[in-house]
Order: sequence, then structure tokens, then C-alpha cells
Amino acid sequence: MLGYITAGRAARDFLLEARTEGGYRLPEWPVATAGRRPPKLDHAVVGPAVARLRLMERLLVGFLDPVEDAIFLTVGLRRLGLPAALQLGRELAPAVAPGGLYAWVRCGDEVVSTSLPVSEEYVEIPMAER
Repeated sequence: MLGYITAGRAARDFLLEARTEGGYRLPEWPVATAGRRPPKLDHAVVGPAVARLRLMERLLVGFLDPVEDAIFLTVGLRRLGLPAALQLGRELAPAVAPGGLYAWVRCGDEVVSTSLPVSEEYVEIPMAER
């Protein structure tokens, strides 16, 4: 459990550092391997990791909006050695403004932060790798 506490604290610190008055200024993402061999990437590992990090999130910073939740989970999972990536997307409908934006987390090809069908309802916005 100590690894989850450390990962949760790192995620909290990253999020608090990223917050600005006008939005977010993301610092450098932590390396996914966190200095050790990454665990096998499957739902049996990722699912419980997300659940434990969400518990740490509630304890450390409370309930977050989808963007901040995705930032927190991305950093926490990466600190645990999992190759998590923050993903942003725009609603498919309406095709013209104002279409909403949403953020989620992927580990490999699996969406791990939401049960929404983001692949069907959102167009992914390409993001630069850091």
C-alpha cells in the first residue's frame, strides 16, 4: 500500500503545481517505469491500481472534475510503473460549436478512467508525447 500512498502524493503534488489561475501548466510527466521493471499490463493489475489511486485521490484532494481526475490518475499510474497517457477528445455531436471536451486516461489500448464510450463519442485530439 505504501506504493499507492507515494504515487497518490506525487499525483497530488503534480496537480497542485499544474494549476494556474487561467488553466493548467503541466510540468514534465513522470517516467512510466519509475525506476523499476513495470508490472504486466492487464486489467487484473490496472483496475485495482485505478481503484486504489481513486481512494488516495479522495483522501488527498477530494472529488475532482474529469480533467483533474485524469491528470491525477495519469501521474499516479505512471508513478506505479504503468504506461498511462492522458487523452483529450471533442464530442462528435454537435459537429459545430459548442462541442464539449472530455479527458480520460489510457493504459495501452484500454480506457481506464471512465466507463463512457469515449472512443465512439469523442474525436481524440492528438497530444504531443512528453
